Amino acid sequence: MTHPHPSDAGFADAYSEAWTSEQIKLLDFFAPDGTYTDVPMDATYAGRKEIARFHRWMLKFAPDSVITFSDACAADGRLYLQWIWIGTFDGALRLPDGSSVQSTGANFSVPGVAACRYAANGELLSHRDYWDLGTVLSPVGASPKKPNLPA
Repeated sequence: MTHPHPSDAGFADAYSEAWTSEQIKLLDFFAPDGTYTDVPMDATYAGRKEIARFHRWMLKFAPDSVITFSDACAADGRLYLQWIWIGTFDGALRLPDGSSVQSTGANFSVPGVAACRYAANGELLSHRDYWDLGTVLSPVGASPKKPNLPA
């Protein structure tokens, strides 16, 4: 492990840098069988290979992505972080219902919360992101499909 432990004061800054830099830096934060879950997109990526696939997708969607983590709270193998993701909508975005929204070049800024579990050595066992998909879609004039509810 070449990064701060989740309970260290410098963890949020190092994790921010890893999400917006070389993939190898990001993958070093995760246990080999760790998971990343994008809750609004209803997708879980298991293992470093799959997490790398998600990261590549994220950078295709928004190549200028910057994610800033803050307000870390870590104890007993649990870590909670607030974050802001900013970028430019430059690639297609596949929605949980299977439809896609084409790129528009619009800028976005999305706040979120990460709920993580970590091992004693500091490697992340899981990272679950919670954020509002509508916050990304509203600047481009799109919205997620609403479920058909019975009358």
